[in-house]
Amino acid sequence: MTVPLRILVLDDEENIRKSLGTFLRMHGYESDTAAVHTEALKKLQEGGFQILITDVKMPDKNGIELTEEVSRRFPELTILVVTAYGDVRDAVRAMKQGAYEYLTKPIDQEELLIILGRIAEHYAQIWEIRELRRKLKTESPYPGLVGSSDAIRDTYALIDKASRSDYSVLISGETGTGKEIVANAIHHNSGRSRGPLVAVNCGALSETMMESELFGHLQGAFTGAVSHRLGRIRSADGGTLFLDEIGTLSPAAQVKLLRVLDEKTFEPLGSDTPIKVDIRVVAATNEDLSRAVREGRFREDLYYRLNVIQIDLPPLRDRKEDIPLLARHVLNQLGRREVKISSGAMNLLLRYDWPGNIRQLENVLKSALTQVEGDTMIFEHLPGYFAAGEGASAPEFAHLTSFKEKVELFEKYLIEEALRQTSGNITQAARQLDFPLRSFRRKMERYGVKGGPGT
Repeated sequence: MTVPLRILVLDDEENIRKSLGTFLRMHGYESDTAAVHTEALKKLQEGGFQILITDVKMPDKNGIELTEEVSRRFPELTILVVTAYGDVRDAVRAMKQGAYEYLTKPIDQEELLIILGRIAEHYAQIWEIRELRRKLKTESPYPGLVGSSDAIRDTYALIDKASRSDYSVLISGETGTGKEIVANAIHHNSGRSRGPLVAVNCGALSETMMESELFGHLQGAFTGAVSHRLGRIRSADGGTLFLDEIGTLSPAAQVKLLRVLDEKTFEPLGSDTPIKVDIRVVAATNEDLSRAVREGRFREDLYYRLNVIQIDLPPLRDRKEDIPLLARHVLNQLGRREVKISSGAMNLLLRYDWPGNIRQLENVLKSALTQVEGDTMIFEHLPGYFAAGEGASAPEFAHLTSFKEKVELFEKYLIEEALRQTSGNITQAARQLDFPLRSFRRKMERYGVKGGPGT
């Protein structure tokens, strides 16, 4: 998508305004200039600008105060601050007020173009999402699921396929990716929507309680069984049984569940009389069940019986273009529709790797809202690890003292990150870092980094 970015240059020196304006137009950007902050605010108020490039040191207003005011009044505007080399501290303070990035004088034109390119990509994603929302008139065809990325659209298609059938479904994905929401979507859009949806967190049950919870028991079946218990399977008759953390199911329960899937019958503890049920099983896991099968921890026949339709939920780091939509959805759900997220804060949300996925995003926004006094969430409202500029997997240097140790740790981090991005392919990872393959392998061996296929 072509992004027609319009840039306002604010500087009290006329020669800088003219030269920077000319440079921007030469590289395809629309630009305008202002000499004082009142003139800049008037032009911003008229609209049409996506970026403000401003000097930190202005004669009529402190650049940090200006950044705070502009960030508050125009939260979708991206602010770049320019400072003298010795005043970088002021630029960092301005970034805490909502600036996206800073540049030192004299401006490195190549660096400026790289930054503008990143901003253009960001706006392209936002505008594409807005266009998709305009066409769809909705964030998602399924309540609770939000996004328009290719990854989440594939998920929508699989949910639709699962909803139109009565086969067992296995949902896999990292913690916090929304497995229970997907199970709800499948049930409520299926032919069983009028029946019950019964959810069981297998990981929360001890082995001794698991069979009783699932299959029920008769009075006196074991010590403490003072009354009859129907069990979750019987409670789900005519509807859907959702088994979360299915990989923790005990071996005995796995055998009984296989019979339920094959014969639609089961026997409560303490009974020899089979009970017939009509249920559809949707299971979920955050571990690799195929590995559990190879390791003998999960029955192979049960695995294939559950995995008729498989839905792999993408982690949030693989669908970052959905973060603006997800953040807006969370704010709406929390009753804070009026709150806007500044470009500086959104940039940090987009840069982060989100090991806790959507659940972590929800918690981060809840925490940030406790700091918001007006109607705009800015840089400083986010938790401390965002303000420190740390990514989810960035190396920690605080415990290291020597320069050599810090370089080696960062080198190891870059190698691990490249391998993660290439799914463990050593050749592709080495090429991505522009590293000779033999040297790359030696570095991997030195740092104890494991790779996957690819030579």
